[in-house]
Amino acid sequence: MMAEGDRLWTIRGGEKVSVPATVAGIRDVLPDEARKQFLDEVFSANVHTIEQVLREWIVRIASEPEDDDTFAELRARDQENP
Repeated sequence: MMAEGDRLWTIRGGEKVSVPATVAGIRDVLPDEARKQFLDEVFSANVHTIEQVLREWIVRIASEPEDDDTFAELRARDQENP
């Protein structure tokens, strides 16, 4: 992902996709049911984990539903090889 001010962008399907890169920006684009979970994770994070929490939510926003299987596989690999 590349940064432009308070936004990040990536290429998906040959098109540029822009996503927020701030806590407030992420919160504002989430549907109500996901917003509470996001805020709970942000407020539970510490100085060492906040970046990972934000990155995971940015990836969720920028992803398509069919990407879920790929992400699950990558997370499983990460747990096997810490």
